[in-house]
Amino acid sequence: MTRSKQVRTGPGRRAGIDSVETRQRVIDAAIDCFARNGYGPATNSQIAAVAGVTAGSVFYHFGTKPRLFEAVCAEVYGKIIERSQLALAGALSVPDLLRAVLTVSMRINHERPELAGFVATAPIDARRHAELTDAFDALSVQMNEGLAEAVVRGQGAGLIPADLDPIEVARLVSAVVDGFAHAAAATDPIAMDRLTELFETLLLGVHGPPGNAGRPD
Repeated sequence: MTRSKQVRTGPGRRAGIDSVETRQRVIDAAIDCFARNGYGPATNSQIAAVAGVTAGSVFYHFGTKPRLFEAVCAEVYGKIIERSQLALAGALSVPDLLRAVLTVSMRINHERPELAGFVATAPIDARRHAELTDAFDALSVQMNEGLAEAVVRGQGAGLIPADLDPIEVARLVSAVVDGFAHAAAATDPIAMDRLTELFETLLLGVHGPPGNAGRPD
């Protein structure tokens, strides 16, 4: 009678954990490659090399490069949306709303500077490559709807003029933050903090270190 052989994944490791880790490594590598080179020039082989996996692993987890781009968008913008929802709780004026979103963006930029590069290039890639448009637009709509809800709360509290279109105000805030993402992609995070502080002081009328005055952690 022979004993059946069992595949060991290591002490205490759950089955499938290597697959989850590999998938995350591919996403992280794709963020870097898409940010540095753009969607078109970045190849699955290049992404696999940066991730330290085989090209077959990239295909196994994502199938196609558009699906990988979609997963990267969900990772990056999902993080921004999640943190922005916390920062935008309550009723805010437009300057406070803008400062809250910038604070979130700058904190993420300190943690993972490569995300700013992806945020700067993703809208351009989504316009250049039709197969990316739907996935990117869905996340853009989600972000703008969240901002618009914050605008409505501000209008209800009398902090934002009631006759303004909440979606248009949300798009204005997004446009400013996108501009900062472009700058952050080519600027040291510390220098970017200084630019943000100047923006808040000179244009928003806020004094003190960026991200501290009245903003939740």
